[in-house]
Amino acid sequence: MIKLVTFTSDFGTVDSYVSEVKGVIKACDPEIEIIDITHWIEPGNLTAASFVLLNSFRYFKKGTVHLAVIDPGVGSDRDIIAVKTKDYVFIGPDNGILYESVKVDGGGRIYALAVDRFIKKIAEIYAGNEVIRRITCGGISTTFQGRDLFAPFTGYILGGMPLEAVAVEKGSMIKLEITSPVRSADKVCGKIIYIDRFGNLISNIKGGLVLPGDEIFLKTRKSITSVGTLKKSYSNEDEGRCLPLIGSRGFLEIALNRGNAKDFFEARYGDEILILKQAKR
Repeated sequence: MIKLVTFTSDFGTVDSYVSEVKGVIKACDPEIEIIDITHWIEPGNLTAASFVLLNSFRYFKKGTVHLAVIDPGVGSDRDIIAVKTKDYVFIGPDNGILYESVKVDGGGRIYALAVDRFIKKIAEIYAGNEVIRRITCGGISTTFQGRDLFAPFTGYILGGMPLEAVAVEKGSMIKLEITSPVRSADKVCGKIIYIDRFGNLISNIKGGLVLPGDEIFLKTRKSITSVGTLKKSYSNEDEGRCLPLIGSRGFLEIALNRGNAKDFFEARYGDEILILKQAKR
């Protein structure tokens, strides 16, 4: 069995949160390999989390477990779920961040963690394990369930343990759909759904909807700005100038050559991107 888990969160790397989660997973089995996707999701931004997971999970071997902890409802009655698809296992809060990835991988069987049962089970399985005993005896944190529940749940699954022993199968999960652009004969209206660390403004508009010659506009809370027509790469525009292009994930994005488009435009998630089709202008 592959013992590989990816880890996505909004924890950042300034604090010790990421390392504590990894420490618990490794305590379950030191042979588990953990690969970070990112820990710099904008805090609580479920759409950004969904987008990142959707566009990264297929670059890992079949059998990989994908753990995503972006959990503004931590400590509430939302479920902690594991979804077994044909190729992967996804673990996260049932708040929609797993939905798009599971859908793309063909759907799967959804299991909700039975917390009390799980705590008893891991206390038995990992008897003598000081790290797990600290969790089972010290009480589950209501503010850091990434460490106290998601991490040992991940270790448990990667250990080949039966989900049915600690979880209850359920028929559905929360749906959080990445919105599609609005299309008409002469224009396409989309939104910024992700902003990367370079400040590139990534939209929900797939590359096939943009043709050379179409004029592209960015609408923020302060202004509407033409950013020109589609370019092939960053180098196709002078340094310090903005340009639209199709990024590596296949979506239209607005960038600033050798600069930060987010800061330049004071853009934010949800701002609009408008395409005026060449043939109708």
